[in-house]
Amino acid sequence: MQEQKVIKIKDKNIPIIIRSYKTSKYLKMYFKADVLYISKPKYISIKKAMDFIKENEDYIYKKYISIDKNKDFKTKKWEEGDMFFYQGEKYVVKVNICEENKININFDRDSKILNLSYPETIKEDEERRKYYIDKGIKQILKNNTEVILQNKVPYWSKITSIPYKQFKVNDATSKYGSCMPSKKILHFSSRLIMLPEDKVDAIVVHELCHMVHPNHSKNFYNLVKKYIPDYDEINKWLRTNGKMIVF
Repeated sequence: MQEQKVIKIKDKNIPIIIRSYKTSKYLKMYFKADVLYISKPKYISIKKAMDFIKENEDYIYKKYISIDKNKDFKTKKWEEGDMFFYQGEKYVVKVNICEENKININFDRDSKILNLSYPETIKEDEERRKYYIDKGIKQILKNNTEVILQNKVPYWSKITSIPYKQFKVNDATSKYGSCMPSKKILHFSSRLIMLPEDKVDAIVVHELCHMVHPNHSKNFYNLVKKYIPDYDEINKWLRTNGKMIVF
């Protein structure tokens, strides 16, 4: 079940989406771009979910303000000169209007240009253009993230001697990764390909170490730093620059 609403907190109208899951054990909240997501167990009512939001209004408002200040990172109109991050480097968007009735997307790694070509029919329709380009970019990111993880996850699993059964890639923007220790399944954001390679390594090791310590205890961080000695610096960088993966 999914229900979309807009709530007003102080002077801001904040869009929210409430989702119900059979497997959820408690209420959780997170932002994806400027939309607040609430996930809840099926047995918890919408009213209780709204009460949960009200109890956390101050946190939600501050978080929303922070996201809104960085809206240039998440609002991509896919126009000439826009910036985009790929493998930790800035790419400049170059637009070409084509006769073909399709959208073509290409990353030119030599010149650091993101080439976009699309038909005249969607040139003036910003909403439609953004929808199709977002969709195409996300698919490319997912495919390319899967490719790099096919090497990195087995490599780090061998180095750490921490086994896993499989990994999955999703379109998460609120977190870089997560895991299910009981099932030995790793989940990673498709946006990892946007980050520098050493940051991706740290994220992979972080999630593998959760197989041993499903928490953020001192023992957990000691294990991570055994393999990623500069983890504290990398983690600080990820927190500061995380907005680059949101669009």
